[in-house]
Amino acid sequence: MKDLPKRIFFDTNVYIIGVADSSSAEREILVWAGFKGRKDNSVEVIVSEELFDQILRVAKRLQNKDWGGQIVASIWQNFNIYNVYLEAEDLANIESLGVIPREDVGVYLTASKGEAQCFVSANHKLIRSLVSETKEFECLTPEDFVKKYLQN
Repeated sequence: MKDLPKRIFFDTNVYIIGVADSSSAEREILVWAGFKGRKDNSVEVIVSEELFDQILRVAKRLQNKDWGGQIVASIWQNFNIYNVYLEAEDLANIESLGVIPREDVGVYLTASKGEAQCFVSANHKLIRSLVSETKEFECLTPEDFVKKYLQN
């Protein structure tokens, strides 16, 4: 097993699926990172208002606004947080490059400004963009992260 990343970014889908499906790779990752109150590792989880806004929007569509609020509250309560503040100018600059899909600029910039060592997402299109274009951090699907880092 390789050395675990010390600073990690989880895309919106990791939180939504991880909370909704107790048998998912996403849940395994969230629990490993401390989501259920288990903080015996030193990983820092990178977040931003952009990420929280996405979680709240998606959760409201899938269940209700209270569910999204519960997810965000659990993130603040249970993870070792590294909070990144994004400037509108930075978002516009990255968007204008056209490298990252427009709807994913905020999550990319959160991971980049937070100096993520690993970016975990079930969004295969986004992962392909990040890996092929930026190469600034490791990008894995939740299943690949579990196989690489959490299975003995």
